[in-house]
Amino acid sequence: MKKIFKGLAILAASTAVCAGIGLAAGCSDNSNGTYHGEYHYMGSHGSVYGIVVEVTVKNNIITKVKNLTNSDDAYAKSVQKDATWTFVSSAMPDYGWTDKAVENWTSHENWLLQQYEGRSVKDILNLNVYTDYAYKSDGNGGWTQDYGTLGEPCSVDFNGELKDSGLLISGATQGSGRVALAVKNALSK
Repeated sequence: MKKIFKGLAILAASTAVCAGIGLAAGCSDNSNGTYHGEYHYMGSHGSVYGIVVEVTVKNNIITKVKNLTNSDDAYAKSVQKDATWTFVSSAMPDYGWTDKAVENWTSHENWLLQQYEGRSVKDILNLNVYTDYAYKSDGNGGWTQDYGTLGEPCSVDFNGELKDSGLLISGATQGSGRVALAVKNALSK
C-alpha cells in the first residue's frame, strides 16, 4: 500500500511540475525578458534610416532600452546585414536639419531611451506613431508611392500622441518616432 501512495505522490508532483512548465511556456506575454526590435525605411535622400533596439522587461514594465544600431550585436547584424543604417544624419541645412539639431539629438539620445524605463508594455504598445507613405519599385526601374508601407515618421503636428507621451526629443520627431516604432516592434514579438 505504501508503494502505491508513494507512486501516486510522485505522479502528482511530476504532473504539477509539468503543468507549471507548460503553462509558463504557453503564456509568453512580454512580462519578463529581453526583446529585440527594429524599424527602418529608405529616406528621401537615399539613406536607410533606422534603429535596432534591445528592450528589457520585468513584470510588464520596461527596465532598459538599448540602441544596438550598427553594432556587433548578433541581432543587429542579422537585420542590418552588411548595411550601415543612418540613426542620425549629418546636418542638412537646406532641409532645416542643422549642426545644432544634430547636437540636440546626440546630447538627448540617452535621455530618450531612459524615458521608456518604468513604462508599461501595454502603454507603449498602445502608443500611436504616424508615418508618411514610403516608396516601392514599380517593376520598371522607377518608384511608386506605397501607402501600405510604414515610412518616415510624420512631423510633430501629426504625432501629438508621441509628443504628449514625453517620448520625444524636441526638434527630432523622426528619430524619436523611429525609436518608438522599434520598441513597439520589439514588444509585439
